[in-house]
Amino acid sequence: MGARINYVFKDVEDEASVVLYSHWGETEWQRDLAMALQHSKPRWRDYAYFNRMMISYLIQDSVLEETGFGIYAITGTNFELGETTVVVDVAKETVYEAGSDVKVDWDSFINAYAPKVLVEQI
Repeated sequence: MGARINYVFKDVEDEASVVLYSHWGETEWQRDLAMALQHSKPRWRDYAYFNRMMISYLIQDSVLEETGFGIYAITGTNFELGETTVVVDVAKETVYEAGSDVKVDWDSFINAYAPKVLVEQI
């Protein structure tokens, strides 16, 4: 049941990573993550603020709810966490699914998945 996904926020190779678990976020993860990356762009090089902005954006509609999201830390580089797992590599500014060799830079990810704003010309 659910559409579970883990977002791993990885900074330094041998340091702990922050994980945001979502019970229902798997079906729209690309769009949601692209919008969170766009929101946090002013802090892309400030790991602490970047993580806070990303997590706050992703949980914004459920921040006071008892269920739906969890936050925890993991060590090591084994990101196979049992559900879909997406790694947000802060040091390399890339996004990839755990177990995949395909890594996409943040700007390209935003361009591919963020909703486009249409402007009406008069």
